[in-house]
Amino acid sequence: WRSLIRMDQEQARRLFSGGAFLVLLDVPQNTEIGIDYNSWRSGPNFMGIKMIPPGLHYIYYSAVNNTGQAAPRTGFFHYFRKQETLVYRWDANNEDVTDDGVTMEMVARISAGILYSQLFSQEFNLHFFRRILLGHENYFR
Repeated sequence: WRSLIRMDQEQARRLFSGGAFLVLLDVPQNTEIGIDYNSWRSGPNFMGIKMIPPGLHYIYYSAVNNTGQAAPRTGFFHYFRKQETLVYRWDANNEDVTDDGVTMEMVARISAGILYSQLFSQEFNLHFFRRILLGHENYFR
């Protein structure tokens, strides 16, 4: 029963211009991906998450086998800075994310805006908004 905040274009523009980006390359379809209280199943065009407010966040994921059974969750904490772009690749052998093979050139190309249209928007439930975003009120102006 989560209550999502409806964002107008101006709010979305502020979040996009000030938020961080998590790019996850080569994630298999149907992998559970989450940040804080929100999770999704990756689709064929999944590339990551955008509009992440600055601060400490928990990123997690669970590989899914051919029958749809999910492996135990794996995750990490990361302190996102304003407009940071964090890039990882999916390691199919270890069913984990890695920065092996992620070059500075690749991060620079992604940061320049090549892939942002393929990122999920971070959805903010009301509790998350009150707890995290209100402390950064000036950040979004």
